[in-house]
Amino acid sequence: MLVGAGNVAVRKLETLLAAGARVDVVAPQALPAIQDLANAGAITLHLREFAPSDVVGHFLVVACTDQPQVDAAVFAACEQHQTLCTAADRPESCSAWWLAVRQRGDVQLCVGTAGNAPGLAGRIADEAMAALPKCLDRAVQHYAQLRDHLRQHPELAADYLERGALLARLRRLPWRTLATAKSTKLAQIALNKPVK
Repeated sequence: MLVGAGNVAVRKLETLLAAGARVDVVAPQALPAIQDLANAGAITLHLREFAPSDVVGHFLVVACTDQPQVDAAVFAACEQHQTLCTAADRPESCSAWWLAVRQRGDVQLCVGTAGNAPGLAGRIADEAMAALPKCLDRAVQHYAQLRDHLRQHPELAADYLERGALLARLRRLPWRTLATAKSTKLAQIALNKPVK
């Protein structure tokens, strides 16, 4: 649920909808972009003032009204109903915080600052993602293939602990080796067999 329908709400809605959330929006008035989403059936828009009972049945409520007293009332209602709440630029009215998320292939990096410096969280996430090896996504794909292979062939590992030890050997390999080596070579490394 989102309380507010201004510019900040538009940005939050983009994130929520991209994650597949079903979103109710409550606000006395809404920007055209939010009206368009409602008209398209992407969200449910309630053009009225917030009521504390609005939070009931929601997993997460986002307060972005630019009105401290309304955001505080949203947080109080969420606390009463044990519902997660995040408020734009008001960490004191949050029980959850937005994370800066960056993704490259299957690698996802999330950085948060407990709501204290969201702009810096984005910069940290950008710089951390840029510092990661370019071959990381391929390394993740190879690792996942070998993990699946070990699951499908229990004879390769006597039990869960041995399978974990095999995967730990792979996790310690240099990224480039994990990304570029053929699966058979990686399996030989994991099983401590001579590599041909």
